[in-house]
Amino acid sequence: MKTFIITGASKGLGAAIAKRVLGSSDRCILISRTKDPEWEEVASQSGTKFTFLPMDLKETEKLSSLVRDMLMEVDAKSDIYFINNAGVIDPIKPIGNLGQESLETSMRVNFMAPAVLTDEFIKQTKDSDRKKVVVNISSGAAKNPYHGWAAYCSTKAGLEMFTRVAGLEQGKAPFPASLISFSPGVMDTDMQGTIRSADEQDFADRDKFHEYKDQGMLRSPELVAEKLLQLLEAGDLDNGKFYDIKDLL
Repeated sequence: MKTFIITGASKGLGAAIAKRVLGSSDRCILISRTKDPEWEEVASQSGTKFTFLPMDLKETEKLSSLVRDMLMEVDAKSDIYFINNAGVIDPIKPIGNLGQESLETSMRVNFMAPAVLTDEFIKQTKDSDRKKVVVNISSGAAKNPYHGWAAYCSTKAGLEMFTRVAGLEQGKAPFPASLISFSPGVMDTDMQGTIRSADEQDFADRDKFHEYKDQGMLRSPELVAEKLLQLLEAGDLDNGKFYDIKDLL
């Protein structure tokens, strides 16, 4: 039996993964600020049991109890696939114009939340002899700088290194978890719309992202979800590795 736990499950890649898993009869725990009404319909057609846990991940003080709540929903013998997908692209501003509040929100959602969730997940499952996989959704921005993306690039880079360290450490654990970073590339999501609507003075590469859209170069979240789940089903994961969608196509 498999249980998938997905943050940011109501939009973009998270929604595509959720709907695919809901249609597969695997157990599903979905975490987001809002509930998608389609989940009930998809789950009823496949007989999948799912749980919705409402949470705004910038409220990092609540994340330890969130992990306890979600693990209470997991069967004792089930494999667990925990996908930290939630993220924000804002603020898209050059350094000097970021603003503390926007910068803190980016750091909380993009870095602190998945880091705390991963830390608590490992802590609370360390004595559990089952398959445990944590996927931290990353980005090419974790490895490459973009004008106006200081917050996004920095938080994704921090999460990528956090995942590498966790993967290294788990290699010596009695009941190890597998942890990977996964870069989905450019997708046709609301986040891309936010990027395209940025002021050109704030984001120098804005026109390039308009070209991605106009020339049909944006991948569908459904395709990316399919490739990620195929990667997880293959089972042979290098702990701490950064996986790029381009290498799976």
